Amino acid sequence: MTKAGPRVAVGGIYHETNTFAVGTTGLSGFEAYQYFVGDELRGLSATRSETGGFLGALERAGAVVVPTAYAAAVPSATVAHADYATLRDLILSAISAEPVDGVLLTLHGAMVTDGSADPDGDLVSAVKELVGPDVPIAVTIDLHANVSDAMATGVQALVAYDTYPHVDMHERGYEAAELLLQVLEERRERHIVHRKLPFMTAPGMQSTDGDPMRDLIAIAHRLERDADVQVSLAPGFSYADVSSAGFSVVVSGWDASAVAEATDAMAHAVDNAKERFSYEALSVADACEQARTDQNRPVILVDSADNIGGGAPGDGTAILREWLSTGGTGLVMTIADPQSVAAAVAVGEGQRVQLELGAKTDRAHGSPVRVDAVVLRLTDGRYTHLGTYNRGYEVSMGRTAVLDVAGNTIVVSETKAMPFDAQQLLSQGVQPAEADAIVVKSAIAWRAAYGDVAGTVLEVDGPGICTSRLDRLAWSPARAAMLPGRTVPDYPSQSGRFAGDGVAER
Repeated sequence: MTKAGPRVAVGGIYHETNTFAVGTTGLSGFEAYQYFVGDELRGLSATRSETGGFLGALERAGAVVVPTAYAAAVPSATVAHADYATLRDLILSAISAEPVDGVLLTLHGAMVTDGSADPDGDLVSAVKELVGPDVPIAVTIDLHANVSDAMATGVQALVAYDTYPHVDMHERGYEAAELLLQVLEERRERHIVHRKLPFMTAPGMQSTDGDPMRDLIAIAHRLERDADVQVSLAPGFSYADVSSAGFSVVVSGWDASAVAEATDAMAHAVDNAKERFSYEALSVADACEQARTDQNRPVILVDSADNIGGGAPGDGTAILREWLSTGGTGLVMTIADPQSVAAAVAVGEGQRVQLELGAKTDRAHGSPVRVDAVVLRLTDGRYTHLGTYNRGYEVSMGRTAVLDVAGNTIVVSETKAMPFDAQQLLSQGVQPAEADAIVVKSAIAWRAAYGDVAGTVLEVDGPGICTSRLDRLAWSPARAAMLPGRTVPDYPSQSGRFAGDGVAER
């Protein structure tokens, strides 16, 4: 009889929480985006996600998958703790229902609830307590994770994406699963060190295709080859006012001294690079003026302050207002505005409708723009990612109206959707390559969708809760001291400790 492979539980909760966003993210936010319980989770094997990577590696190794639950919501406001606890308990109950030899968790690493500043660490701790010290755990996290010691302590590996735009989630999931399987096969533990460097940078400065992250990732890969370790860099999510904010270096491996030396080398490189995380942007007026005359089309207007992938509402109007005020045409942009969608649906395709468009979530992203629009198309807003970001994921924007506004194409949806795949526009009959200009409500990850058609790229210094000018946000004093240009008191760049956060090491 063939011996059955190891039994490995798979699950996770994935949310990037912007603590400056209004409202609360409840269970419905997860159910509307990604929500899989039990055997439903196996369907993620067809996606290029971390969980898909888990499942692929386990299947290849002949392991037995024990599906628990996986839920993700679009980045947004603080999560209701009771709803987080519901999701956590789904995972824990599935693990406790039958014996497992190992656990793989997909986390974002920057979730915050109204009852916990570190629910990701809470989940890892709860799983560890449930399975005991002899059952190994490996975790994947986003490059924008705000890593805490609770997330890193007692796990065999904490594997972050190497890319931003994030196009290697499947590979990192596969890597984490392989490391877990090695632990099970060799029956020995890996050492892990978490080092926090107390400075914050905005997402627009963190592209792994540019300086300085490209160089830092290259150093991490060299250390992995030379020292036989796994190195993860997490610049962090700088729109969460929590103690785990900052730049994390996480190293794991078989040899404790090699792990320690690699951590010191990597942390030193990050510390030396911190002044190179610089940001330059044009005012809204200057960006629109340049975009109207630039011949390298389509011009990409990067509205990072309304970054949907960072928790902003996706209904900002500053660029639209400026563009229309000067008679600009050929612009394509998306706006999340259910009230305007309802009005468009009420009049129907081919009809004119007067709207107060956008900026209804708060007043941090402009004010509504009065427009006279023609309803070109009405759809259900559904599409599937076909590009490099989570290929195979199904997305719903809710009911969606494609509008012509004075020669510009505005895609208005009931719910916001991250502009990480060109199908968001293509599925609505909009050809991005034919636009004169495209507004992307994103920082860097839009490049996975439109990088291949982009002409000139203009960073726009607009209003919003995801502004790259971090000092515009109302930070607590401890986080304000970590902003670019500030000095952190008694900054121990090589000690691995800051503000009470210790090194997680075994």
